[in-house]
Amino acid sequence: MLLLVALAAGEPLEDARQSFAAGRYAEAEQQALQAPPSGAALYLVGLARFRTGRPAEALEAFDAAGHAPDAPEPDAWNFNRGACFYALGRFEEAEEAFARVREGAPLARAAWINAGFAAFDAGAPDRAAQWAERAAPGASKEEALQVEELRALLAPAVNEGDEAYRQGLASFDAGRFDEARAHFLRAATRQPDSGRARLMAGASAWRLGSRTEAREDLTAALELTLSPLDRKTAHQYLDLLSYGLRSSGPGFWASASLGPGFDSNVLQVGVAARDVSGANADVVTASAFAEASVGLTARFRLSDGLFAALSYGGSQRAYSNSPVRDYSLQLHRATAAVEWEAARRVRVGLLAGGDIFFTGLEDFRGLQASVNANAWLVWDETEHTTTRLDLGAAGKDGLGEEFAYLTGPRLDATLSQEWRLGLASVTAWYRYRQDRIGTLEQSFTSEDETLVSQTYVIPFGFTGHAVGAAGRWQPLPWLTASLDADVEWRRYLEDNSLRVVTTSGDTETWNARRRHDTRFVLAPTVSARLSSHLRLTARYELLVNRSNIDMRLTDDDAAACEGAEHLCHAYDSTNGNYEKHGVMLQLEAVW
Repeated sequence: MLLLVALAAGEPLEDARQSFAAGRYAEAEQQALQAPPSGAALYLVGLARFRTGRPAEALEAFDAAGHAPDAPEPDAWNFNRGACFYALGRFEEAEEAFARVREGAPLARAAWINAGFAAFDAGAPDRAAQWAERAAPGASKEEALQVEELRALLAPAVNEGDEAYRQGLASFDAGRFDEARAHFLRAATRQPDSGRARLMAGASAWRLGSRTEAREDLTAALELTLSPLDRKTAHQYLDLLSYGLRSSGPGFWASASLGPGFDSNVLQVGVAARDVSGANADVVTASAFAEASVGLTARFRLSDGLFAALSYGGSQRAYSNSPVRDYSLQLHRATAAVEWEAARRVRVGLLAGGDIFFTGLEDFRGLQASVNANAWLVWDETEHTTTRLDLGAAGKDGLGEEFAYLTGPRLDATLSQEWRLGLASVTAWYRYRQDRIGTLEQSFTSEDETLVSQTYVIPFGFTGHAVGAAGRWQPLPWLTASLDADVEWRRYLEDNSLRVVTTSGDTETWNARRRHDTRFVLAPTVSARLSSHLRLTARYELLVNRSNIDMRLTDDDAAACEGAEHLCHAYDSTNGNYEKHGVMLQLEAVW
């Protein structure tokens, strides 16, 4: 139950701090002792000594640090002294030290919980119960589990049955979870109608990392007699073991983020294609941008196997370069989802939602609105693998005459397989997409005196096959890295062409060509948790598009432009071969 608080950054002991952060505690101690005498140096000496199993020497260093002119922050100092007292078996002094942590301090609730354990071990169960009651309101999920562990120690063993349960509680409190699980299973065998012993057996298995056994014990406990509080605790443990909507448990979350970025090819926005006829090297396509977003999520437990979530997200990206500011985007998205645990390790879900995009800054206007529905079937075959099938349908509406070509339905089917490997996970997937939006017609004045007008006919509907993989790695509790990569083969549903009207009044179709693109996306991301509420994320994204529609391409037949079909790339509507680089730094706050 004890938590040791590390030294805050910003003091002149950089080498020692780095050694401590890397787990080289003996080296950190020596470096701190060699630094100029100070409270910060002595404090770090104490931390290193505690981590190497020398609480008495650690306490001596903490006491010396507390008398130094630059004494450490009192809440963390008292907390760490309490940890030393507890490790030395001086439980009353430990309780007193934990009690000195001020209310409102980040460590206050953890200090109250530890004070409760110290009071219990000092033979003062009444005081331990008071600390548990004080810590319970507003506790986080992990803190709530610790409060329940303390309350379990305080529960009269006679009410639970036999000595095996009492021995299990003692072993659990001492951190001997393998031994505790054996006692609880023996108690469950002797009292098959009582769910609490089975609950604690599952809690012990979870502490041991035995997810399968923990799930089985907790599921069995919910089918037996449990108090309302114990039932809630069982659900919390199962939430920690679950995937999908259940994984975060019921609650409400709010987030806000802000950050700068750079986009090398703004014209290819990706959300709703807006090609520019006759795109050339003179068109400025790169720009810095700023992006802000907000999010709200509420998750509910409707029954033991049914969960729901409501969410809203809004974002605004504003480009700084004036030629591309009209491509600035604002998004609002709302969803409602339910997920049902239909059978053992099988989940079924439904989601309904809506999106609306706006574009421009000075000329702010609607771009596209859509409603969508998704269904999924998930099979968690083992604790390490999951197979998932997603089906989606969306109806999109281009807002206003300018964006009418963005109207149409979209259908998606995605099959994915996830592997979870300790600190890492990998997901591979295949997706089929049918996007049946419309066709854009862009007219321009012809320089050819034999033509009255020219109009590019640019269809945007396509079918696509894509494969991809996503990897996630968490080398440290506060650091997460991920890498996403995918390749998509798009085949457009209608021909690109150039429609011309001649001076004789005839309408002709030139350069009719069915477009096909290959798109490659690579996106590495690194995210660091700065505190319990703040996270800093850096992301890079590369998009490479290769197409047979590009006015820069060379024709095999030099006379193709003069033929009856005028089938030559000089008449293409856009440059379909391009690269897009994007980088972004984002600071996110979550409550």
